[in-house]
Amino acid sequence: MFLPANMPSLVLLQRDHEASPHLRSLIQATGRFEVLGLTHTVADTRALLKTCRPDILMADLRVQDGEVTGLLKELRQPARPQRPARPHVLVSMVSHDDGLLLEALRAGADGYWVHSRSPELLIATLEQLARGESPMSPMIARQLLNHFDRHASARGTAPTGPFELTGTEREILSRLAQGYLIDEIAQQWHASVHTVACGIRRVYHKLQFDLRAGGLSLA
Repeated sequence: MFLPANMPSLVLLQRDHEASPHLRSLIQATGRFEVLGLTHTVADTRALLKTCRPDILMADLRVQDGEVTGLLKELRQPARPQRPARPHVLVSMVSHDDGLLLEALRAGADGYWVHSRSPELLIATLEQLARGESPMSPMIARQLLNHFDRHASARGTAPTGPFELTGTEREILSRLAQGYLIDEIAQQWHASVHTVACGIRRVYHKLQFDLRAGGLSLA
C-alpha cells in the first residue's frame, strides 16, 4: 500500500489476540494511518516505543501483564533529547466504565474509546487525536460539568480559581453535553476548531490535577 508523506502513525496495545488483527486491518484499510506495531503486553509496548515514534498510542487499559497506567505516566514525563516526543494516547475499553475512565484520565490519557462503538467513529476519533484534539462524549461532558460544580461548592473555591472552569470552558462543555460536535461549536462561535479543542484540553488538564490532588470521583 502506498503511504502518503506525513501520514499519522500509531501503535496498538490490545488485550484480545483474536480481535486485534482485525482492528489493525480496519485502521490500515482507511489509508489514513500507518500502524507501526501491534502488541499485547506493556513490556512489549515499552520496548517497541524505544524503536519508533508513533503519533498515537491506542491502548486497552488492562492487558495481559497488568494495567497500562504506569506506562502512560512514564509517557507523560517531559520530552528530553534522549526521550522521544510523547504520543497522543487513546485508552480503549470493552464497555464504558467511570472508574476505568478516571484511571485513564489520571494517568494522562488524551481521550478514550469504547470497543462497541462503530468503526467510523473510531477513525474520526483517531483523526481528532492526530490533530491534537481531545475527544469528549456528551455523557462525559455532563459528568464533568456536575463534577466541577459539586467540588467547587464543596471547596468553597472562587469561580475564577485556577482549577475551576472558565466561562468559555463551561460553555464548551454545555454544548458538548447537548450533542454538538467540536466543529459545530466553532461555527456557532465564528471561531477556529483549534480554539474549541484547546478549551477541551484545558478541561482535561484541570481534571487531571483535581484527581492527583484529591482522588475525586465523577459519580
